Formats: sequence, structure tokens, C-alpha cells
Amino acid sequence: MVFNEIASPRSGILQNIERKTSLGLGTITDNTSPEYYKDEFLGYINKWNNIVNIWIHEVDNEWSFDDANHGDFPIETFDIVDSQQDYGIDIDISAIKKVEIHDADDVATDGWITIPIKLSTDIEADRFGNDDGTPSSYWLSGNSILFDVPVDIAKIDKYRITYDRHAHAFVIGDTTAVPGFAEPFHDILVYGATMDWAEDKKKTLFNACKLALFGTQPRDKNGLKQMLQKYYSKRAEEFTPQIRRKEPSGGSWE
Repeated sequence: MVFNEIASPRSGILQNIERKTSLGLGTITDNTSPEYYKDEFLGYINKWNNIVNIWIHEVDNEWSFDDANHGDFPIETFDIVDSQQDYGIDIDISAIKKVEIHDADDVATDGWITIPIKLSTDIEADRFGNDDGTPSSYWLSGNSILFDVPVDIAKIDKYRITYDRHAHAFVIGDTTAVPGFAEPFHDILVYGATMDWAEDKKKTLFNACKLALFGTQPRDKNGLKQMLQKYYSKRAEEFTPQIRRKEPSGGSWE
């Protein structure tokens, strides 16, 4: 489902919200004063886009679900700056899963060493001002990775991070952009955004959207949340086919 389908059959996310809310086709997408509905619903949709990302990670963390709109893998390699201890990370990264450093003397691809994260309770008080060297651990501070020592570029020439990141956000001018998760569940953005808008306006509509999203009780298999999580948990399961040759008539294989 595209974000904003401006041509027939006008079945994009915004158009379906226009129908659910009974605001009427064009009311949201025109974005006219004083309501500026398109701006309002853009915020709701991006909120629910991130909620879907969280729901999938709850059941599919090892598969490392990543929004298909990002266009690259959530693994990046960076050059080391000599004597530098802190390195910024992108604000769309939601979790660091692994940090590796590369041995400068090893030109092969197997020169990567995984280093552990330090908990806040294990961070030394005198963690700054150390001599340059080879990091043995790191910690996170805001939007930065901090190695336990400033990095000596003669010893370590690169570092690599594997991470989770937020869903790719829609922008106001999107038309052909689609959510980065499985298409059967795109209606979550429609129901979620409509529910947020209807909360203090249309109680019946609010309850109907909530029912579609969550069912009648927690873990209701008829709710879209549970359907989504079941889909992604099944997709991550390991499957080993049990294939064997049929024994010949009258005896076993020798």
C-alpha cells in the first residue's frame, strides 16, 4: 500500500484513512488550513511505522528485521581516526548489536575482532586520558561509541558496527513510498493513525480500530498485532527438511 495514491483507485494509506475517518477523499491530502490534516496524519503514520518495527523485533530479533526502504544492510564499516576515542553513530540507529575492530597488520578479511560492551557499573572513573592503543571494550554515550582507549591507527585501522535502526520515515511529499514491512499488514498504519485521531473525537471509531489492531484480549490471534508477530516469528524459524531414500522392497540399504 503506497503512502499517498493520488490517482484511481486512490487506495493509499492516506486515502484509506480518509475513508475510515469519514473525512472524505482529498480532505487529508489537500492539507489545507486551518487543520493541516496531512501534517497531522504524517506524524501518526510514522509513529505506527516505528511501533510495527518494535513489534517485529519482539519476535524476530535474531532475523534482524530491517525496513526494506533503507536500501542497504544495517552493517557499516568506518575508518579509524588516529588517537580518537569517541565515534558518532547515526540518530536512526536504535540498538548496537555488535562492534568489531580490524587489525591493521591483517590485510585479509578475517582480521576482525569482536569487542564487548561495558555496563555503566563497569566503566572506570579514569576512562579518558589513556595512551593510544588497541581497544578491548566500548561503551555507549548518547549518540556515540566510546572505546576504552584512544585508538592507535598503526594497530587498528577500521571498526565495524552491526545495528538495529528505526523504520524509514515517510515525508510529506511521498506518493509511491510503501511501508518496509510485509504488505498484508500495511493496514496497521491505517487503523493506528485513525485510532490516534479518533481518541477524543469518535469513541466508536476509536474502539473499532483498537479491536482491529489488538483483538478482544491480549494475544488475540485475530488482532493485526498478533497476526504480524506470528508471521515474522514463523519466518525466522529454522527448518531442516527430513529427506531420506525409501528402503528397497524386501530389505534395507546396505
